Amino acid sequence: MPSPFVSTSRRFYWVSAFIALLNASLNDNANAARTDGKTVTSASSVLLSDALTNMAEKSGVNILFRRQDVTGLKTQPAAGNLPVEEAVRHMLRGTHLTVRREESGALVISPPASGLGVPTATAKTANSPAAKKKAFRKSEEITVSGNKVSDTTTKRHTVQIMDTLSAEQIRTIPDTTVVEAARRIVGVSVMPSTDDNHADNSMQNVTIRGLDAAYNLVTIDGAQLASADNSYRGAKLDMVPSSMLGELQVLKTLDAYNDPQGLGGQLNLVTKNAFKLGNSNDVQVLGGWNSLAGSVASKENKNWRASGTISRVFGKDKRFGFVLSGDYQEIHTAQHAILPGDTTGDGWVYYPTSGTSASNQTTNIDASTGSAVPVRVQDYAFDDTYRRYGLSGKLQYKVTDRLHLSFFTGYYHEEDQEVRYEALAMPSGIWQQGANGQTGHFTTGQYQFGTTVQPDVRHTWFFNGKLHYDITDAMQLDLLASDSIARDHQGRFMYKYNTGMNETTNKAQYQSRYGYSYNVRNGAPTIAFNDPAAANDTENYQPRYWRDYNFNVDNTVRFLRADWKWRLGHGFWVGLGANQTLTHVRNSETYNQWIPAGTEAASLIGNMSDVLMNKTISIQSAPGETFYLIDPDKAFAKLQNNKSLFKSTDTTSTTKPAYYHLQESITATYFQTGWQNRYVTLQGGFRWDHTRVGIGNFNGVTENSSTDWIYQTRNSGYDYYLPSVIGILNLTPTMKVRAAFTESAGRPDYGQYGAATSTTFDGATVNISQGNPNLKPRNAYNYDLDYEWYPTTDTLLSVGLFYKDIHNEIYDRTSYGVTSMNGTLYPTVVSEPLNASGAGLRGVEFQFLKEKMAFLPGPLKNLGISFNATFLQGFYELEMDDGSQRRINGLQNQPGHMYNASLFYSTPKFEARVAYNRVGKSLYSASGTASWQDIWMQERDQIDLQVGYRFLKWATVTGQVQNLTASGYQTRMGRHFNLIQNSHPVGRSVWIGLSFQPDF
Repeated sequence: MPSPFVSTSRRFYWVSAFIALLNASLNDNANAARTDGKTVTSASSVLLSDALTNMAEKSGVNILFRRQDVTGLKTQPAAGNLPVEEAVRHMLRGTHLTVRREESGALVISPPASGLGVPTATAKTANSPAAKKKAFRKSEEITVSGNKVSDTTTKRHTVQIMDTLSAEQIRTIPDTTVVEAARRIVGVSVMPSTDDNHADNSMQNVTIRGLDAAYNLVTIDGAQLASADNSYRGAKLDMVPSSMLGELQVLKTLDAYNDPQGLGGQLNLVTKNAFKLGNSNDVQVLGGWNSLAGSVASKENKNWRASGTISRVFGKDKRFGFVLSGDYQEIHTAQHAILPGDTTGDGWVYYPTSGTSASNQTTNIDASTGSAVPVRVQDYAFDDTYRRYGLSGKLQYKVTDRLHLSFFTGYYHEEDQEVRYEALAMPSGIWQQGANGQTGHFTTGQYQFGTTVQPDVRHTWFFNGKLHYDITDAMQLDLLASDSIARDHQGRFMYKYNTGMNETTNKAQYQSRYGYSYNVRNGAPTIAFNDPAAANDTENYQPRYWRDYNFNVDNTVRFLRADWKWRLGHGFWVGLGANQTLTHVRNSETYNQWIPAGTEAASLIGNMSDVLMNKTISIQSAPGETFYLIDPDKAFAKLQNNKSLFKSTDTTSTTKPAYYHLQESITATYFQTGWQNRYVTLQGGFRWDHTRVGIGNFNGVTENSSTDWIYQTRNSGYDYYLPSVIGILNLTPTMKVRAAFTESAGRPDYGQYGAATSTTFDGATVNISQGNPNLKPRNAYNYDLDYEWYPTTDTLLSVGLFYKDIHNEIYDRTSYGVTSMNGTLYPTVVSEPLNASGAGLRGVEFQFLKEKMAFLPGPLKNLGISFNATFLQGFYELEMDDGSQRRINGLQNQPGHMYNASLFYSTPKFEARVAYNRVGKSLYSASGTASWQDIWMQERDQIDLQVGYRFLKWATVTGQVQNLTASGYQTRMGRHFNLIQNSHPVGRSVWIGLSFQPDF
């Protein structure tokens, strides 16, 4: 595998150009006053109010104060290179005022023992309700946040290595979900659904530093969000509306305070703060369309998005705060995909010689002709409607200056109403190689059409309550309690019609007229039937099956934690805490199948022509053939109105093993201590993590050809002692180096724990997905080194190196064999999680941000640029079916590289941005049978645009284009990654709308 760190001459050219631009931008306005978090040099005294307002506007740091507190006060502005907070303290010398930094990063100036919004005047008039209201309004008028595209406050002042997106940044990027927004962060990539039976038209999973979503924990204000998924612990992040976010934090180093679940990192969603927002309103409404919507069966193509946030502070002395956020989306899409590799990669095989029958196919390339042969050539077409809505509310109460309470609750709902249409060709008989390795012929085959209606409805509830109490000026206590419930109900109603049906056995016969010749170009096969007219004749397709799957997941997470911290003086501090997490997961599956009761019944049910839509489309993999679309309503009516013509089959062996009930209890305690001065920060600690798991399953016991399903329980558990050491060296007031050693853990996903088994059979191949009750938790030793430079408040340059030494890595292995179904042997694909003997990951992260190009002339000074790049190299050891080991050069869903680049232009009235995102090739799944059957997601580029114009003080018109070049997704397999497993288009989306921020 070539190293991603070796530059070509073209790369060198661009790097040289970038360095030249960087040098110019970092040294612009050399003779001007520096306002990069430093004070403004001035020779004469000025009014304190003017100096503070000027600093807030130029530095972008929120500085909050009340007019009456500073009236008449003058100051001598500080000169030199000082951090903003230190400069403000210098400006307040000789006054009675103090400054403190809030968690949000804002600086609050007030008299001693006073808070923002609390009157300090002694006159009776000043204490009247009208005066208080007037004073508070004045304090709001001087709260300056600036029109900043970036916000590096959290990253700069936290001890851990962390990257963030603020609410303001999320508003300025053309993304519809939190998942899409997260990909703009260095070291983060996102993935679509990993289920090829569903459309790949939305981002669902977040990968941090090349480690899959299974490694990451999603929290809201530090409390775990339940997952509406039977696989991932990481919650369905695309359900969470961005309107509730004050900041999206990606933690890349986890100290003893954090739950260790996060080999890649953790995603913490910080909710909006009423005391930071003040009395404000923010509403956005957009309408749009997708370029592919309406191209399959549905004519729906209009999309809608609406979001809004209302913030209020009220009550005596403005000690109450309330934030209400809501979000609604309705998005229609359509796709026409090809899936020659099938969902598990068994659509390609190698034959040893011409004239070999299909039963003698082999996966051994060396013993074959050396050419891959397509044996499952299929088209998929999708109509999809997403509806998401969420409502969040937060109540805050400053009981006293020392005691703060907050309560947050949210409900998030998602509906995915998807219809999938399928056309599938499967060969048999004798295979003959063509004139070259890309062509060939099968003597017999079968063809089938199907429709699947697969609605998916998810609900997530979340509540947390927080208490912060400053016991003394040096001692504080934090308490947190949360409750989260997630539910997922997924249906899958399938209708299938087939050629050559034997209605007595309900099996498809292979016939010569459906044999085909094929030609493979750029990894995609196209076929030509021996008798094209027969394949196009709807009367040749008889009923095969009606299936009804229902998958249900219930997940409850209850969480308690307490944290105590004591600042001992002289820079020393200690902290300790404990938390308890209780998780309940219940997974179940029901499966019913109906088939024609016999030959006569099948004749009465009728052929496929009775249930077709009026609309047809073309088949990509079989040019000239018609893609018939089965109408699900007509097909369902066939069953409902003719029940006597159908018989049901026994599906117990599928539904019983799929059930599991998991109960997990995690008890943890931690201790941390540290010391800091203006040059050095040191922090160390350890965490004890005690996990106990109880799992219940139905296990089949067969005696005398009779199977009894017995409910059994089993228990497991483990303990971890996890150290962490983090150090920061401030080389200058604007330059620092961070270093960290931490140990983190990765508990198995719920489905991996639960050992649930799911078996599906399409009449030709048996697919078995099963858990592994013997899995060990993964853990990693993490080494980090990070350099950061903040030459100005709107400029950031950072470089990070990291290495992860991973043990007991969990991966999904796919193997191939045969299984007996109803006395007949069928090809079988088995997927299960296993522990690898070893794994590792190393990487480099680079990011550069320059918000204003002040060195450029005229209006060009409002240009800004941001760029980040991540390079990753990972591996793990895979145990093959024969017991041998092979090394995989990449972890699952770990891209080799990721790039983000944005060029933006911002003035108080106009904003424009073009954003580029690239994700390199990543491992999709690994095969335990043959290396050529590994599936790799191919690299993908996306360009997005956004333009906004403020035509009124409180109103802005916005336009967005997502995926300008209509880039799709493609997975490949084969010795040289030359065979398409799945090729899935994604349309271009256009949005136009208005945002309102009325001042009332």
